[in-house]
Amino acid sequence: MSSQFTSPFLIKDHILRAQHTRERIAATELGQENALRVHVRQYIPKSNSHPRPGDVTIIGAIADAFPKEMYEPLWEAVMKGLEGKGKSVRAIWVADPVNQGESGVLNERILGPDPSWFDHARDLMFLINQFQDEIPHPIVGIGHSMGASHLAHLALLHPRLMDAVVLMDPVIQRGGGGSNWAAASTYRRDLWPSRHVAAEKLRSSPALKLWDPRVLEAFIQHGLRELPTEQYPNLPADSKNGDVPVTLQTTKAQEVYNYIQPMYHDERLMVPESERHRDFSAEDLALAPNAAFNRSEKIMLHRRLPEIRPSTLFVFGATSGVSSADLRKEKLDITGTGPGGSGGAKVGRVKEAVIQCGHLVPLEKPDESGEACARFVSDELDRWARVEKERWEIRGRLTREQRVGINEIWKRNIGGPPGKRRKEETGAAKL
Repeated sequence: MSSQFTSPFLIKDHILRAQHTRERIAATELGQENALRVHVRQYIPKSNSHPRPGDVTIIGAIADAFPKEMYEPLWEAVMKGLEGKGKSVRAIWVADPVNQGESGVLNERILGPDPSWFDHARDLMFLINQFQDEIPHPIVGIGHSMGASHLAHLALLHPRLMDAVVLMDPVIQRGGGGSNWAAASTYRRDLWPSRHVAAEKLRSSPALKLWDPRVLEAFIQHGLRELPTEQYPNLPADSKNGDVPVTLQTTKAQEVYNYIQPMYHDERLMVPESERHRDFSAEDLALAPNAAFNRSEKIMLHRRLPEIRPSTLFVFGATSGVSSADLRKEKLDITGTGPGGSGGAKVGRVKEAVIQCGHLVPLEKPDESGEACARFVSDELDRWARVEKERWEIRGRLTREQRVGINEIWKRNIGGPPGKRRKEETGAAKL
């Protein structure tokens, strides 16, 4: 984990308001939804202190439960990969969703049990709007897991905002995904007598040994939080040697609420019994008729993948439980192929990379993931530059009046004045 001094980035932190109104009423305590804050980290390459037109801005979106700082090895790899191809990064912007990481700490006393994935996409748009002078095109989104869903929704909210997106092992599908993770996290350990003890336990975990060492150290540094917290307001009486107990920075409650949503009635969600399945179609419900939990956003986004307009790279984990060969093929076949979409894989606008790892692609293999991102982003920056050049050439050939006035092509296609058209049509009818 790089410090501010050894990092290749100048790091700036921002605390912003969230988008007005949450998707679901119980995402916050009643009356508190407009009090939410978002913690944002801006990474400015020290090697590019004077950016030029055409330098790319990256919007990062992270997976559930993890602090955004765990992705810093990925951003370093993306930047280095682009620099090796003669491209430069203007800045990378990454925000913790309101219920996790630093944002979750800021909001802990006003969070509720029913978050929506769609809210963070709106928060990202609000972030970009507030800093739009610092975020010119080209803009590329890179998101992992739940963060990939955030970016897919952002691309649907504003199809031309991002010029390209990288969706890393997205959980965008009609069935499966989430329940097993939520079951494990519901009963996971979340309290240790000290940061030192927690670090020892985490470093010895077989599952966490799959992570890149830099990522694991970032989790130990940023993913743990000292007591007291709202969940653990009191220090244990048996604390020794002045040790301060630590818990997870993102509470396991908010973690599991992000994974899945109840299909049963629970009055604390403040949804009438008659509306508890309102986010699902009859066809969706038929796929899992007796499920206690599901996740509507992954199904809705899957249905709308054909509408995705930005060029898209899917980065899949070869052994990921949510990216089997058939699910990978399905995403490649349908993304961007519908009305408003990019045209899809057949026109070269949707591609894939498969990396030998599990679902936590950029955390297990940040260097390899970063290089895959850099190859795709470099090609997309070349495409963006060609299109921009063509547009400016067209503009240069036309006067201001020719650019905005009613021109001859318009008149030919709309026909003559309405009165004249009626006479011509009447005459033609008599003949």
